[in-house]
Amino acid sequence: MSPPRLLCAWTQDDVLAQRSGYHVIADYLPAEKMVEPRRDPSGLVARWRTRLMRRLCFSRWCMGGSMAVDRRLRAELRQGFQGIIHYLWCDRDFAFLDREPKRAGVSLVGTFHHPPDQLREIVRRPQGLRVFDAIILMSSTQQDWFLQQGVSEKRLHVIPHGVDTAFFSPPVASAGGGGVRHVLAVGATGRNFPLLREVAAHFGQSPDIRFVIIGPEHERAAFAGMLNVTYRTRVPDEELLNCYRNADCLLHLTTQATANNVILEALACGVPVIAQRVGGVPEYLTHECAVLTEPGDFPALAHALESHLANPANVRRMSAAARQHAESLSWERVAARTMELYLSLQA
Repeated sequence: MSPPRLLCAWTQDDVLAQRSGYHVIADYLPAEKMVEPRRDPSGLVARWRTRLMRRLCFSRWCMGGSMAVDRRLRAELRQGFQGIIHYLWCDRDFAFLDREPKRAGVSLVGTFHHPPDQLREIVRRPQGLRVFDAIILMSSTQQDWFLQQGVSEKRLHVIPHGVDTAFFSPPVASAGGGGVRHVLAVGATGRNFPLLREVAAHFGQSPDIRFVIIGPEHERAAFAGMLNVTYRTRVPDEELLNCYRNADCLLHLTTQATANNVILEALACGVPVIAQRVGGVPEYLTHECAVLTEPGDFPALAHALESHLANPANVRRMSAAARQHAESLSWERVAARTMELYLSLQA
């Protein structure tokens, strides 16, 4: 069967590093790309018009760029587009296409990234979900919410997030054991910064353990004066890669989650993960490359981190397992699974 015409659509922001994020999948698919900047127009009249239109969008998180994508897709449909349209970030970009009449020869696929509690707030018209021929989920924890909205189970497909294993890779040579151990924490959305601060404070008297935190500027003040913490913001790709490669573990603390780029990137760089069993986090990890503790059990979390850092041989074993697991989630493999879904819609 010949592959269908495929159009991947999304808005692009400048928050993620260029090799991070779900949009990278489009580089591994035989897809045309429709991309708009994730921002509102600059003119006063256009900005107000966008704000008014946003009150009617399927997603409450639509921006001006989302509506620009919507207009361009409508134009493609009017010109007789045949094939598959894949919205890569439905929960923030899907605007009005659910109000379009169903067209023969056109399949609509949407990927949703956010946890159920957020989806309840984001999606204005849940009935609009029924226009999708297939919905891709990042975690099985999302399924029940879609079923509750009347979406048929056969149209729900859990296909995991992928990672660029060519860019995110281990260092050529290991620095070896001994010396200062580095704990890395990365990200902003859904992160549990109060808990992260509590953990860093717990190890404040351990001179051989340092925390490197890459987070949003507004959280910097919470870590002011902590001598064992280096806090950074807006780190470019190459520096982010070096931070992963220099880490002995990723400490990933979230309040809710489906997929997280940083888990996959750390694994691809051979960095073991210390995390809590929150949302979809356990679906992306194995016991060979990660240690998971229960939410609310601070002693277990502190003990897991301390034990991990105290055992360099185990760190090395987990590092090899981390890279191996990441390769099973490479974008090549995730894109192949996604292509299988596309072809099934054309059968």
